[in-house]
Amino acid sequence: MVLVIPAQPATSNEERQAVLFSCYRDGSLLLDAKDGKKPARFFLKPHDRFPWDQFLPKLLVNWQLSDYKDIPKEFKPQRRIPDFIIDGILKEPLEIQLKILATLRSQGYFPSLSNRK
Repeated sequence: MVLVIPAQPATSNEERQAVLFSCYRDGSLLLDAKDGKKPARFFLKPHDRFPWDQFLPKLLVNWQLSDYKDIPKEFKPQRRIPDFIIDGILKEPLEIQLKILATLRSQGYFPSLSNRK
């Protein structure tokens, strides 16, 4: 799931194309670049801008297709996500969508997040 990461200090102020590789308990994200630019792997901290509005619809499609090969391990369902969530999550504002994901994680639908090393 290639995403367009907005230009910001964490991306050397350049727009980047990357896939989400890993998520951490502190809210930081590790991304693998797919645009041939350096660095090939970079972190976004919790205050950086991650395109959740691009990621969540792509994630939802993969859940619906039960195609988990492109999904970061932190978002691979450990059990079936209820249909009412899949059908309704994108109708909610982004802030609520993120809260729904956090609630699903706390209820064991996704693996626990690890600490950043």
